Order: sequence, then structure tokens, then C-alpha cells
Amino acid sequence: MRMRPHYGIARGILRFPLRLFWGFRVEGAERLPREGGVLVASNHVSYADPVVVGAGISRELHFFAKRELFRNRWFGGLIRSYNAVPVRRGAVERETIARVTSVLRGGGALLYFPEGTRSKDGRVKDALPGVGMIAVAAAVPILPVYARGTRAMGRSLLRRGRLALFYGEPIDPERVEGESRKEKYIRIGERVTAELRRLESIYG
Repeated sequence: MRMRPHYGIARGILRFPLRLFWGFRVEGAERLPREGGVLVASNHVSYADPVVVGAGISRELHFFAKRELFRNRWFGGLIRSYNAVPVRRGAVERETIARVTSVLRGGGALLYFPEGTRSKDGRVKDALPGVGMIAVAAAVPILPVYARGTRAMGRSLLRRGRLALFYGEPIDPERVEGESRKEKYIRIGERVTAELRRLESIYG
């Protein structure tokens, strides 16, 4: 899928202040597949994460957003135009899974926070089985990405270069074994967690 003009323009506008004021940088970008579906699995500590990760990924991303954000018709329409997919807090419905699976199978990229919610202490938490379920259903690789410096943008501003995005090693869900489908999902989540924690231990 090619990046649409309005998405590319917005991404460029966002990257400028991130680089200018925070010294934003990206490492390991060559690990991102240039084409084909990919599930980008990132740690989650801040409301700024979707913006920062989106600015650091050179592909157009789809992402989940809580349903409440769509109550305002204007704002809901805006985030829909940037590929936001509404989801109920604490649950991912079958219709939503079917929609994002279709996007991934069609060659799109989905940003997903496998921990399910923001980490209050800033540390990487265990991934929920959802990341494995989506990756298996869509038959796409998972790219773990560690975002650093988003939890306290004020401190990152004072420490130029602190704000950064680090790409990990891609995970092929087909190579992760499990005695049952549910166990396979859990094992995939464990692999994602292990890679995010590895990145955290090096760059955090």
C-alpha cells in the first residue's frame, strides 16, 4: 500500500518538530518490510506513542483508538482519515479483528500495543494473546518497536536525542509452536515481550 498524500504530509510535519526540539532519531529502520502486511508491536507508556511511532515508521499505519474518541463527529472523522479503528476499552470485537486482518492481508501495516494499555511505571509489561491472534489470522510478521522518551516529553526535550525509536528483530508467527491455537497466541506474545524487553535493556 502506498502512503496517501495527506498522511505523508502530516507525517513530515510531525517529524520536523520532533527532530528539531527532541532530537528524534530512528535505529534499525532497515528491518521494516517495504511491502506486504506487517504488525508493528510497540511498547506503550504515553498518549504520544501513536504519534511518535507513526512519525518514525516509513509506512502508512492503521491503529486502534478507544471508541469514546469517535463521539465527536469532527474529531472522529479526522482520526478515521488517518486510519484509526474504533475499539471498546478492554475488548477487541470480532468485527474489528476481521477489519484489521483484511488490512494486513491486503498489504497494510497495523500499529498495535500488545500490553493492552499504557504501562504506569514505564516498563515493558507482558503482552496479551491478541498480538498473536491477529498475526496468525493475517499470516503476517510482527515487528517489535521500542519507543523511548515518550513518557515524559518535557524531560526528553531537555535531553536531546532521548526521544527515539528502535526496531527489533521481526518475528514470524508461523515459526512459533504451541500445542493449541490459544497456546500459540500466548507463545507469540511471550516472544514479542522478550524482544521489547531486550530493546528496553539496551536502549531504555
